[in-house]
Amino acid sequence: MMPSDITNAFFQSPKALARAYIIGRASYGEVFNLASRIHSWSLHERKKRGPLCLATPDKASLMAAVLASLAGGPLLVLPASLSDNAISDTCRVVGASAVLSDQPVQLPKGVQSLMIQRNVTDGFAPLAKTAGDAGGKLFRHLVRRIDEPFLWLYTGGSTGAPKLWPKTPRNIIGEALNLKSVFAINEKDIFLSTVMPLHIYGLLFSVLLPFVSGARIAGGIPYFPREIITTAARTRCTIFVGSPVHYRALSTSLFSLSNLKRAFSSGGFLEKAHSLYFTRATGTGVVEVYGSTETGGIAIRCQAEGESAWRPFSCVRWRVAGTRLSVSSPFLSPNLRKNKKGFFTTGDRAADSGDGTFVLHGRTDGIVKIGGKRVDLTAIEQKIKSLSSIMDAWVLSLPSKSGRENEIAVLVVTEAGLPYLRKAFARVLEPTHMPRLIVGISALPLTPSGKRDHQAALAILSQYASNPTRKMQ
Repeated sequence: MMPSDITNAFFQSPKALARAYIIGRASYGEVFNLASRIHSWSLHERKKRGPLCLATPDKASLMAAVLASLAGGPLLVLPASLSDNAISDTCRVVGASAVLSDQPVQLPKGVQSLMIQRNVTDGFAPLAKTAGDAGGKLFRHLVRRIDEPFLWLYTGGSTGAPKLWPKTPRNIIGEALNLKSVFAINEKDIFLSTVMPLHIYGLLFSVLLPFVSGARIAGGIPYFPREIITTAARTRCTIFVGSPVHYRALSTSLFSLSNLKRAFSSGGFLEKAHSLYFTRATGTGVVEVYGSTETGGIAIRCQAEGESAWRPFSCVRWRVAGTRLSVSSPFLSPNLRKNKKGFFTTGDRAADSGDGTFVLHGRTDGIVKIGGKRVDLTAIEQKIKSLSSIMDAWVLSLPSKSGRENEIAVLVVTEAGLPYLRKAFARVLEPTHMPRLIVGISALPLTPSGKRDHQAALAILSQYASNPTRKMQ
């Protein structure tokens, strides 16, 4: 990809600038106007070199900030969540000079607050109105170097504490352009997203991809099934962006979406039953996207089309070294440790299918020692989830009392009692694979990005491990 590719992707004709970007919220021209004002603000604040923290789910403001940064404006960082603590921690870690938000936030001393007004054309409070840049002239050429980090994103925290990863224009804009090409997204499409845009999946699929495609976006972030179905029908959306938790919730509802062209899922593996239910209801197969914050998108599959293996994007090279998947891609964060041939070894176990696809076998950190033997926690989890009484489950390991090895623990979403569960588990698990701790909960803990919250899960388990006489929730 060349710098001109990015400039061309953001060039807008006067007619296109009048089109809605967020339906009923902001046009493409208004996004460019706000980008121009963010850019102007950064020029006046050059002495404060810290990044701008984007503490808002407002897609028009996020897109405007990206445009401003690419044109030589502020560096950007997105917090792990929109809690005051997460925003303050992010500001301290990166030395942010200001926070762009739509809600009052308690900020560290010296950090400026830029409050977004209700109407995007009003911009944010500290800035006076400007004539703007309605013609998109802000992008006569790309000022930011194509391989220069300009945006920092947090991982979802599903396997531990969240970590910041840098992204370059080649990484993040290149991936959006690749998705536009692969899935034939165009200006006729209408996006409906149920995921927050603070993490890479939501940012790519609900902010950047619609913009570079000239598409429109349904406002808001519906979460509950009836809200999702109503919004989808009202907006006549053609692209649905969800996560496994949303597809699972929708699998208990009756609905039909006749306008749908594409459906996407990421942030975890989608249960086949939930995928097929959605396809029966809409006639559209769900495309699962496999990747991570640090690698970007790696591969896709559609279980409704009989695919269990993963098909890599054409721009991604891959190989299985031993049992671990290694990838080389233009979407890899620049600080990843790669070998001399440019390959990064992921934490996922895989097997080459022999036909240009690969099968995933879980995380390498899902292998633990129990009783002196290597045990696959993912395999145990799949067996538990195969039981009809289990709606969802998460198998983890806890340090044993001796501290030398591990013990198996499980969080289960079920209405069954503990005696029944122990008998049911014994039917499908080997004796050495039986969980020592079983905790029933109403729903698995999730991060704001919809991924499993590893720290929250360990906190729940530790409460029960310290008091084994407590009953299941």
